[in-house]
Amino acid sequence: MIGKILSALFIAVTCSVVAFAQPTAALRLSNPNTQGLVFRAGTSQNLAWDTTDVLGSRTYNQRFTFQWSSSQTGPWTNLTGASNRRDSAGPNRASGVFNGGFRVPTVAQNNQQIWVRIVMVNPANSLNEIVSDVCDFPITVERPDAIVVDEVLEGSITGVKTLEATKIYGLKGYVFVEDGATLVIPPGTIIVGDQVGTNSAICVNRGGKIYAKGTATKPIIMTSSAPPGQRRSGDWGGLLICGKASTNHPGGESALEGGIADDATVRVKGWFGGKLAPDDNDSSGHLEYVRIEFAGIAAAPNQELNSLTMGGVGRRTVLKYIQCSYGNDDAFEWFGGTVNAKYLIATHTLDDDLDCDNGFSGKIQFALIQRNPQRADVSTSQAFEIDNDANSTYNLPLTRPIFSNVTAIGPIQDTSWTTGPGANQFSSRFGAAAQIRRNARPSIFNSVFTGWSRGLDLLSNQSQGAASRDSIQIKNNSWYGIKNETFRRDGALALPDNWLETQGFNNVVDASSPAVAALTNPYKLDRDFNALPVANAPYLANASFLGTNESVIAINDAHFDKVTYRGAFNSGGIAQRWDLPWSEYEPITAVYSVQPPVSVNEYRTVPTVSVSINPNPATNVAKFVYNLKNEDVVTIKVINSFGNEVATIAENLQQNNAYYEFSLNTSVLPTGVYFVQISTRANGFVTEKFTVIR
Repeated sequence: MIGKILSALFIAVTCSVVAFAQPTAALRLSNPNTQGLVFRAGTSQNLAWDTTDVLGSRTYNQRFTFQWSSSQTGPWTNLTGASNRRDSAGPNRASGVFNGGFRVPTVAQNNQQIWVRIVMVNPANSLNEIVSDVCDFPITVERPDAIVVDEVLEGSITGVKTLEATKIYGLKGYVFVEDGATLVIPPGTIIVGDQVGTNSAICVNRGGKIYAKGTATKPIIMTSSAPPGQRRSGDWGGLLICGKASTNHPGGESALEGGIADDATVRVKGWFGGKLAPDDNDSSGHLEYVRIEFAGIAAAPNQELNSLTMGGVGRRTVLKYIQCSYGNDDAFEWFGGTVNAKYLIATHTLDDDLDCDNGFSGKIQFALIQRNPQRADVSTSQAFEIDNDANSTYNLPLTRPIFSNVTAIGPIQDTSWTTGPGANQFSSRFGAAAQIRRNARPSIFNSVFTGWSRGLDLLSNQSQGAASRDSIQIKNNSWYGIKNETFRRDGALALPDNWLETQGFNNVVDASSPAVAALTNPYKLDRDFNALPVANAPYLANASFLGTNESVIAINDAHFDKVTYRGAFNSGGIAQRWDLPWSEYEPITAVYSVQPPVSVNEYRTVPTVSVSINPNPATNVAKFVYNLKNEDVVTIKVINSFGNEVATIAENLQQNNAYYEFSLNTSVLPTGVYFVQISTRANGFVTEKFTVIR
């Protein structure tokens, strides 16, 4: 009897442990298990737990599954990527840890509460025994209602699909541009991911093409479907492009990470590389003036989608003027391929900004990187992370990209800053400005690095040996305000501590302060951000584009503009800012407008319908006067900047040729940009923009 009482007491103390048969271990889910947790649907969160056997000793090498439910008592559903997880072995581990261990599930409504539990899989003493622990506190899942879209893209695109800038497009799941198909996206088009349903992304398969050619004043925007102010990293999956160029994967091809690819028996969707006959001159299309925002879903741990993922993309593909912001993994990642690029921007990235693997050999010039001091990944975040492959092999082609004119602004505004979550602190998860490892052979020229925890990591014996033979070149760069090690290496090769400052490399290393970089306003995390160097910046006249080592380095290649300055920009005012006006440094709150329809009047010598608006901007009431020169049937609508209809003034109304007017109560409309559209059956239509202010 006493034994039964003690057993019951033990179960009560351990809260929600459930067991059938005599338990061999007590489980404790320690994370997530904190009161008041709010997680965004689709984001990756950490798991931590402890197991103790009946004698009070730690139990190792068990397997666990993690589940969620909208009720503390179930029913339970397995969390994606967190089933059948083995516990960490070893007496020095106080608990099990699985960083990024589960993806927060999508729920039916915003701010819904869920519970998470840990379940031991097949405990040793009985296959019928279930040992589990439910978190003590519910998790609130944030899932804002999505904006209304005009058209949904889903499934496969075949043939030629041309979008319209007058619409907002929503993605439903993974959208594949199939072999032989073309997706055409005109300037100013807005595409939003589906963060309230399944994972969503655009994937261009091998042989497919994407032509997304925006302009400086009408960039193409791929972003979150959440309303302004509620957008967050990981709201959708991003853009993935697969080509037929070389990779160093065995067999010459591989599947994209992130769970987007079909299996090895099919090898069509999400597979890249030229197999046994690669085409390094392959073209996957053209991206220009494109913004990719809030992308990067972790479909499962170590299976992340990046903002822009490129697998085996060939050099006839055009990439220029592309911004990736608030990515939930890497901003730009190349898996093999030969594609070149210019004018890239990475802001508020979680993991790495420029990530190269599996034989990538492209040439990149003019790139701007800005890090948020508190946004860094558990895997350690760098501006550059460059590997030959995951196993440091000599598989060919070797990863051998060339970068020039990069400005990489790190998380540290002052070297007196410390690690932590507060003001004048930065995340301890930041690493080096550039990390070269695993037998890679990149080269970096004419670049400026400022405000990083470390300068350059050169890891693995193979990469260090290549550097000692000048097959890796880090030359004509400037490093400022490096808080800890300027140069870090491992392995047996004894490169000197001052290797970066080797005579002839022409690197400048001044670790004293990030301010020495002399940038205009580099630490503003909003639209006041400005990475332009001031007139007396110390690196404006010492760039070099001379090839320095046989054929492995081609910095004198025609792809590179032979500028005099290091970094992404020259000084000289707004005329030097190639990031304007198409970029957006505050996309969380930005209000995006669809492009107004092209008016028939633009093609007529004498307009047949016209409209005037007074006052414009309007506060309480706006008066609209339009002139119909011929009898016609008229429809009048007011739409907002997202393309959603807010009012119908007239619909299929028969009118004579005359002047007409109507008033609109603008006091009930939120501040923003609107359009009035007057369409007729015979006289075309006209669209005029007006603004409502408070």
